[in-house]
Amino acid sequence: GAMALQYGTTEGEAPLREAIAGWMNREKAAIKPDNILITAGSQQGLDIVAKVFIDPGDIIIMELPSYIGGLQAFTSYRAKMIGVPQDDQGMRMDRLERMLERLSRKKKKPKFIYVVPDFQNPSGVTMSLKRRQRLLELAYGYQVPIVEDSPYRDLRFAGEPVPAIYALDDQEQVIVLGTFSKIFCPGLRLAWIMAPAQWLDKMIIAKQGMDL
Repeated sequence: GAMALQYGTTEGEAPLREAIAGWMNREKAAIKPDNILITAGSQQGLDIVAKVFIDPGDIIIMELPSYIGGLQAFTSYRAKMIGVPQDDQGMRMDRLERMLERLSRKKKKPKFIYVVPDFQNPSGVTMSLKRRQRLLELAYGYQVPIVEDSPYRDLRFAGEPVPAIYALDDQEQVIVLGTFSKIFCPGLRLAWIMAPAQWLDKMIIAKQGMDL
């Protein structure tokens, strides 16, 4: 009763965060409950990421085409979005590399690279392993975080899964957005952010201004 009549923590219930961390550890045995922030749907996760990273006029890079919910979240913080075309292997890394080089010469650094690597919305494309590895190499080289939006990953019905980008990351450069909406119940509005501690602490503060 005492628990039911009091606020919970901003981070979310500890047993749920432990369960999500354990689930994500199927792919990378380094995720801890302290890396997990529970959100009211992955759209809130997008808003929190945007609130923490974006100031008006900041550049972010995303796939072309990209998820409309991401576009809405980033537009509300007045980001300058640059699209990188896809083919049947996902975002074209040659085009991304040229874009990062061009921005670097102009002394402009993107705040993050936003991708939906598994069954991308709206294209349906799954990024190949080689492209995921190259994406990480470029992110490390230019010190740009990757936001891996992953609502559809566990909806595979054929073929072999490609490793998640966060599972390949060894420099804590990837933020993951996960959700129960596609695999359990959209109306529940239950999702999560997985992020390194230096970013998650700021996201917790941002979330405290949205809900308790």
